[in-house]
Amino acid sequence: MRFAVSCPSIFLLALATALHGAPVRAEPKTATEIGTLAGAAYRIDIPVDWNRRAVVFFHGTSETPLTYAADEPLAPMFRHVLQRKYAVIQSGYSAGGWALEEAEKDSERLRRHFVAGHGGPDQLLVMGMSMGGALAAMAVERHADIYAGALSLCGAIEPSDAMFNRDFALAAAFDFHFPGVLPSLVPVPADYAADARMTAKIAAALASKPAATQSLLRWYGAADAASLADVLADTLVDFRDLQRRGGGNPLGNADLIYVNSGDDAALNAGVRRYRADARAAAWLARWYTPSGRLTRPLLAVHDIGDPLVPAAGAFTYALTVQRAGHADNFVQQYVDRAGHCVFKPEEVARAFDQLVDWIDAGKRPASGKLP
Repeated sequence: MRFAVSCPSIFLLALATALHGAPVRAEPKTATEIGTLAGAAYRIDIPVDWNRRAVVFFHGTSETPLTYAADEPLAPMFRHVLQRKYAVIQSGYSAGGWALEEAEKDSERLRRHFVAGHGGPDQLLVMGMSMGGALAAMAVERHADIYAGALSLCGAIEPSDAMFNRDFALAAAFDFHFPGVLPSLVPVPADYAADARMTAKIAAALASKPAATQSLLRWYGAADAASLADVLADTLVDFRDLQRRGGGNPLGNADLIYVNSGDDAALNAGVRRYRADARAAAWLARWYTPSGRLTRPLLAVHDIGDPLVPAAGAFTYALTVQRAGHADNFVQQYVDRAGHCVFKPEEVARAFDQLVDWIDAGKRPASGKLP
């Protein structure tokens, strides 16, 4: 899944706050609307002194659609946005999993609902985490007439087929080194669960063959020994979801040559090869491959040590935008931390301020470490 241990990214932000602490500030006074629209739960928070600006937020993957409760506090990451008097608009989506298609439609429907009830905002931004980062990029690419800019946090903004095929190739390589530990990759059983038992089983196998574990880590290049078991367990849930959604298997390693594993000859000769179903692969490419038609500012921030959405994937997006002639509208920054979407609320606040300054004053942020 595109966040660790099946927890929605907003909850990881709350955990990050508990672990690292955050400045104590008065909670902004807001009016909160909770409801359901075409099968998707939603939440809208509007400051009492609203500045007529708003943020549409896309959350990451969840096995089931998110719901919202009136007495549930808003995640700490949004506090600064509300203090700047922006409204926050969130859909829980009408489907779980890699639900880009549903999320795009549900969020656009919610945006129109918001406009109908409150009038069109003077400025509308889009913001997303993990899978939501891909949705934020999609939104600003496709609807530059609606969105003034985008903030992607730990976003899956490289082509989805590239990201998931890398995960799939890792699982196949694990199966070569540790046969019988994982269930079938094609198809992944319908009752498969990335639970504590499964993760412990994978972790025990990795601990039993340190050399093989190091081979996998060298090849994958974006995890460590502590996170690899979670990555392997969680990504099988993704494979199962994609196989169901695509009407077949969209993933494969048939034409991949593994390199930098430590024993490439043995791995390439012994790994089981899978070929993607053409129709399913085309579906995955559609949801989503960046167009590069980025005519509005997009700031992307990643954790260097993200094991699920590797930070290096953002460079693929940068090249896509560059080829399309819009490189000036993309900036990639990072925080020096391991984990998926483990930003501190104050880091999200600084990133948000940079995006607003870029849009309002033309101050393009510098690429590199988040200031």
